[in-house]
Amino acid sequence: MAFGTLLFRVVRMPALRERLWKLAYESFPRLLPDADWWFMNYGYEPTDAERYQFGTLDEQQFQWRSRAMYHYLAARAPIAGKDVLEVGSGRGGGLRHVAETMHPAAATGLDFASSAIAFCHKNHAGAPVRYLEGNSMDMPFDGATFDVVLNVESCHAYRDQAQFFREVARVLRPGGQLFLVDVRADWNWDLLHQWLTEAGLVVREDSDISPQVLTAIERDEPTKKALIRKRVPFWLRGIFTEFAGNVGSQLYERLKTGEIQYRRVVAQRPA
Repeated sequence: MAFGTLLFRVVRMPALRERLWKLAYESFPRLLPDADWWFMNYGYEPTDAERYQFGTLDEQQFQWRSRAMYHYLAARAPIAGKDVLEVGSGRGGGLRHVAETMHPAAATGLDFASSAIAFCHKNHAGAPVRYLEGNSMDMPFDGATFDVVLNVESCHAYRDQAQFFREVARVLRPGGQLFLVDVRADWNWDLLHQWLTEAGLVVREDSDISPQVLTAIERDEPTKKALIRKRVPFWLRGIFTEFAGNVGSQLYERLKTGEIQYRRVVAQRPA
């Protein structure tokens, strides 16, 4: 618990936060190089109503709850025929799922970790997605290029989140939308809304999905624990337990008490 408390203090410092997450995302693919380990989010347990409205997944797949995080976010867009960008595409599986099942006109993933992009090029070759290394606060795209921007458990790691939202507003076409899920404290959610407004984006939805994330963490706990025990050196297991948000981690405990919240936010660039 002491390490988790320290970690939560560190991530409040923008420069250290950026370096910490970059180190984590550069290191994890080397420690867990499995070709089928496509996701790094905490998972999502859909409600029966969502299963009915947005369809079901193959719940026998490895990491299906992490896949579900993308499915039940992007299905709200809708995606078909749209130009889609994911900022913070990580190991690439989420955007690949969206591209293969929801049929956008084009799908682009952008990530600051070179090892993550290398993983995607190797393991998602042939998928209808292009993966690029780049900076979320200075995106290598012309203005008004995308209809939909996805951001999954990522923007809390950025050094200048206000600039990120300005970049989102710039690359979105008029009427385009940002679909975001993230975990942060109340005061930080207030800041996020402020940054969205200052960027000229209008919030269309703000939903607390903490219960669905907590359920996913609890139900995936045996698999996560077994993987960490099998693949991670003993001296790194505490760090991995915190980053993975396992039961008993600071993230899990604070999410359970409501000290932090996992929310889904949809914001739109005015037409």
